[in-house]
Amino acid sequence: MSIAPISSVFSNISSPLKKISSANDKQNEELIHSAEFLKLMPWLNDKSIEKALLELEDLEFAPEDIKYLKNMGINVPYKSGAEAVKFIEKQNIRIMFDKTTEPGIHAQYDFWKNIITINDRYRGTTDFSVILAIGEAILHEAGHAKDQDGDSSVQEELDFLGMNAIAHRAFLRKYGEVFSDSQEPIIKDGVSVYAKLFFEADPEKKNLIRRIKDKYGDLPAGDRMHPPGAIARTVKRNNPRL
Repeated sequence: MSIAPISSVFSNISSPLKKISSANDKQNEELIHSAEFLKLMPWLNDKSIEKALLELEDLEFAPEDIKYLKNMGINVPYKSGAEAVKFIEKQNIRIMFDKTTEPGIHAQYDFWKNIITINDRYRGTTDFSVILAIGEAILHEAGHAKDQDGDSSVQEELDFLGMNAIAHRAFLRKYGEVFSDSQEPIIKDGVSVYAKLFFEADPEKKNLIRRIKDKYGDLPAGDRMHPPGAIARTVKRNNPRL
């Protein structure tokens, strides 16, 4: 028995119903995720941090981006956002808005307190692009937390900033030019910068080296967990302050 195709009249009716159903499904899925987060992270009571974690948990890094970084001597500690969120939950790392040690710092990890602090400037934000950027900042600090040593190095920062770059590219693939009009420092002078610098066409990465030297040049080139690669060694060799 053949079934006649839906007429154009019913097709027009069924389309919006499908969209409504799809939107409801997405909303229900977000509520389920939210409930799961509250069980796994009972300290979590900030909606913008919760949303940032949900977005991070759903983020997949492109394998070719990870390979590109590896060829540069950059090794990322997590292969997806879900890996980072799982680590945060397992280690019971708290995340909160508060004053950072310097006003220009977007986020930082306190090894002794096991807390990731996001700059208080962004408390209560509903700006979706900023929430995504907070997710990237959490990802970066979760990298420092994974080392469990409270120290850093040029190579360590390169590894985690490279991870930020591929996370940013993943968000761009998912949401388009969501960051393009933002003037917020966490985006304009933070997450958007490194996606450009790491993937710049220049094989010598001169702009990346200049940026890393200015911000992290006083750190040692590498450490036990992060042996220095060519870029980290160049940063130290070209640092006139040493």
